[in-house]
Formats: sequence, structure tokens, C-alpha cells
Amino acid sequence: MAAFTQTVRSAFTKVPRWVYLTAAWVLAALFPVLNALDLVQTAWIRVGVLSLLFALLALGLNIIMGETGLLNLGYIAFFAFGAYTTALLSSPKFDLHWPFAALIVVSALVAMLGGFLIGLPTLRLRGDYLAIVTLAFGEIVRLTIVNVPTLTNGPNGITGIDFLKPLGPGVTARLQSAGLPQAVSNLLTIDKPTEYYYLVLVCVALGALLLSNLKNSRVGRAWNALREDELAAVSSGITASRMKLLSVLLSSAIAGFAGSLYAYYSNVISPESFIFMQSVIVVCMVVLGGMGSIPGVILGAIVLQALPQVIRESAGAARSEFEVYRMLVFGVIIVAMVVLRPEGLLPDKLWRGQAHEADPRELERTRQTLFDLEEGEQDLEA
Repeated sequence: MAAFTQTVRSAFTKVPRWVYLTAAWVLAALFPVLNALDLVQTAWIRVGVLSLLFALLALGLNIIMGETGLLNLGYIAFFAFGAYTTALLSSPKFDLHWPFAALIVVSALVAMLGGFLIGLPTLRLRGDYLAIVTLAFGEIVRLTIVNVPTLTNGPNGITGIDFLKPLGPGVTARLQSAGLPQAVSNLLTIDKPTEYYYLVLVCVALGALLLSNLKNSRVGRAWNALREDELAAVSSGITASRMKLLSVLLSSAIAGFAGSLYAYYSNVISPESFIFMQSVIVVCMVVLGGMGSIPGVILGAIVLQALPQVIRESAGAARSEFEVYRMLVFGVIIVAMVVLRPEGLLPDKLWRGQAHEADPRELERTRQTLFDLEEGEQDLEA
């Protein structure tokens, strides 16, 4: 039996990784087709949309945690910045109704500003101290939202957010008034779960592609060097504060962008969507999927978003009684995964070696790729 298992494992490892990734993206693209064939309920499409939105969040947090090695327990605050910026500028609150293209840029910039304000004075902190500061920042943002009703409507939230119109509400309205056919007019408004699903799927795919290229660039290697040994990285010519701030700004922009998409999808924004537990869940997505692994954090987000729904559906007739214990089962599964597979579901090569205490010679070869000085020239520059 052991020999058979080893043979199967060896056969799977020989398949190139791009084959698995291509198959995963094809399955994700075909998932709404199951709903069209009445094989999957619409509720699962909504779970898919939220999973992909949280995958964007996990990709952003992975830059800080997985690549740079910093712990952020208030990451959901940047998600709130993007969501509330979009809600305020595309709802009857101020009757502005900005176009989608402008809002995603402004939402990302507002989130980056928040990242700059919290990152600049705190990036010299490490470990528990940085975690405490970021946790406090997340709670400050949430409490500010609750206690400024003139701007955010307080605990009541903001309702009446526009449907997502890529060309903007004004242009779409003018085209419709000019006698545009109804079939074409429907294409100018994204208001169905399947349409949102494909929009967010494209955003996740583009984000994963861009971050993969960034991971393999000098900037990505500089982040990894800071994560492994900050003193050695600084000695190699890396400006630690600049690289850390860059990672915070980029991750904040991704969270703000995800928040903008979330506001359009939900049509209602309230402070309950941005509690501390949401930050913890995003951290769990990164850890469960595999810190530093882009496919891993996407898989972790999908698993953690879909798992509660799977447990709820499997309860069947005992659903009402099972609701009390649903989160307990959810927590036990997460703890079991962390204990049995600490490197994550799809781990990064370096994280896998550290989790399983790889041969020190292998770790040294990996370190040499990060801190390789040949003939006195710096290999890493920032």
C-alpha cells in the first residue's frame, strides 16, 4: 500500500505545475455553467463571489505576511476604506454617482493613504508590538465609522449603492435614452451574481499574474530577504523602511480595490462587515493556503469561505440544531490543518522547508539565492 501511494504521489509530482493551475482556472470559469444547468444553487454563486473577493484580500495580505514577514491584524480596515469610499461616492448619500473606473482608483488611493499613515510610524516595530498596533488601528477605523453618523450613517450603514456600470451611470443613461436595444443595455450593467463572479474572477487572475511577476522581481526578492534576515538584507544594500512601506502601500491598494468591488456587489455597507474577526479570517486564509504562495492563498480563501456553507448544507434536517456547533466544527478543522500541515495547502518552497526542518544545506542554498554577492557587486538593490 505504501509503495502504491508513493507511486501515485511521484506521478502527480511529475506533472508540471502550470497544468494544475490551468485546470483550476478552467474549472473556476466553468463553475457558473453548473448554475445555468440547475446543478448548483444560486447561493453557491454568491459564495463563489465572496470567495474571490476574499482571495483578493488574501493576495494583498500575503505581500505583508508571506513576502515581507510582517503581521497585520487590522488589514480589514483598508478593505473598509475602499468600500466606504465607493459607497459615499456612488450612493444617494451625497448624490455624486461617480463612474466605476474613477471609483476603483480613488478607493485604492484612499486605502493607500491609510496604509501610509499607519505604516510610516510603525514599521520599525516587529512581532507582537506590530500586531498590537495594527489591531488597534483596525478597531479605531471601525469605531470611527460607527461614531461619525453624519458621514457614514453610523451603525445603520450606507444603502442604495449604484449597480456597477463600467461606463458610468451618466453615460449608460444617455445611451439608454438614445434608444439603445435592451439586450445591449443589459450588458452595460453588472447586477447579477454570475456577472459579478466573472468580473471578480478576472480581477483575481490579473492580480495573481501581476503579483507572481513582482514576486520574482528584485522587489520581491528584497521582501523575501527582509523576511529571512533583516540585518543581512540591510547589509546587502536594501533599504528596509522603503521596502516595508512599499509592501504596505501595495497591499493596502489591493484591499481598497477589493472593498470597492464588495460595495458594488453588496449594495449595502455597514460597520458589521469590518469587525476584527474578519481580519483574523483573512490571516487564516494566508496561513492555511501557504504563506508566500500565491496559488495557496487563493485556495485558502476559497476553502475558508466555502467550508461554512458545506458544513451548513451537510447538516441537512438537523440544520437548526447544527448551527450552534457549526463554527466549532469549522475551528476544529482549521486547527487540525495547522497541526498536520503547518506549511499550508499549497506551500511556497521555502516555507515548506522551514515547516519540515529541511536539510540545512538546502536552506543555505536558498539563502545564497537571496544574498549572493559576486565580485563585490550587490545582487539585491532597492
